[in-house]
Amino acid sequence: MRRIIALAVAVMLLCGVALAEHVPGNRLGLKVLAELSAGEQNAVVSPVSLAWALSMAAEGAQGETRNRLLAALDAESPEDVAALAGPLGESGLRWANAVFAEANMRLLPEFEQRLTEGYGAERFPLGDAEAANTWVSERTDGLIDALPGDVGEDAQLLLVNAVAMDAAWASPFDPALTRPDDFHAPDGDVRVDFMHQRTYAQYGESMGIKFIRKSYDDGLTMILALPSQNGMKSALESLGKSGLDLLSAKPNPQDVLLSLPRLDMDTAGSLIEAIKATGCALPFDPERADFTGISGEGAVISDVVQRARLQVDEAGTRAAAVTEVEIEDTAAMAEEDEAPIDFNLNRPFLLLVADRATNAICFAAAIYNPLS
Repeated sequence: MRRIIALAVAVMLLCGVALAEHVPGNRLGLKVLAELSAGEQNAVVSPVSLAWALSMAAEGAQGETRNRLLAALDAESPEDVAALAGPLGESGLRWANAVFAEANMRLLPEFEQRLTEGYGAERFPLGDAEAANTWVSERTDGLIDALPGDVGEDAQLLLVNAVAMDAAWASPFDPALTRPDDFHAPDGDVRVDFMHQRTYAQYGESMGIKFIRKSYDDGLTMILALPSQNGMKSALESLGKSGLDLLSAKPNPQDVLLSLPRLDMDTAGSLIEAIKATGCALPFDPERADFTGISGEGAVISDVVQRARLQVDEAGTRAAAVTEVEIEDTAAMAEEDEAPIDFNLNRPFLLLVADRATNAICFAAAIYNPLS
């Protein structure tokens, strides 16, 4: 369950937005999730946090390096990603951005201005670990207490994004109904606590994936997707191509018997190889990357690290993520008499938290074993 993103830009907790044909960052985040969970292991990512961190890096990229980053994000400009802040904030997402720079590093005024005005980024000295960790903890409600990755010796700049959420279910689970049962993990059954609820929910099926949407009190929604037996890999691949469009096909209100494991997931690690695997390698190539828009000197993204925490219980969901981009120098209701749909998440499943208004994905998780 340990993975992270090394792009010094992020601490976040859940959200999303739709601006172009695809919501910026959605497909990239889902592709990264597929890469991280390829070995049938749990993984959590924050697509929104990753998008914000990479977008800040794109503000200082030039030429083809900028084009590749924006293409990976499904954005025409960094402003498309920055524009998510307003809608996500209205839905209850708390976010913040920061720049941690070496004392002797002179950022180009226009780059610093774009980060300050477009992202509300605060600036801190890179070597002050205590200040950095305090900033992270305060902006993630204490779920994350430090920057997610070790800062490299040659690091000159960290672009960090932080988001956090603490959302109550519109229809909470009754704790009296929570009881242990078997979850069919790839390596064998495990005993976990399942929450149970009979509820009306938006239910749909698409390409062999059954899914429901469960709302929070604010503007966020959780999408629970149950692929066919042994279908997690193909489901993630399909989501990586289409984004949330795959799970938006005419869901209808249905009477549902929902069984959902309690979750407390904490994952961290470098995302750089997963991002490269999506076809976006140029920004990480020290020979060809062009980030001269940051300081006028040669630079390259040396790592992208993300830590994400996700807690789901009877009352609601708490979540947070920190994404860090490290930059180095280079020289309708169901009828009452119908039987309810049994939606039992007792085998590997997918969980997405998104903004209802924009479909921007705040968190995405692949759960193979709730106890891992």
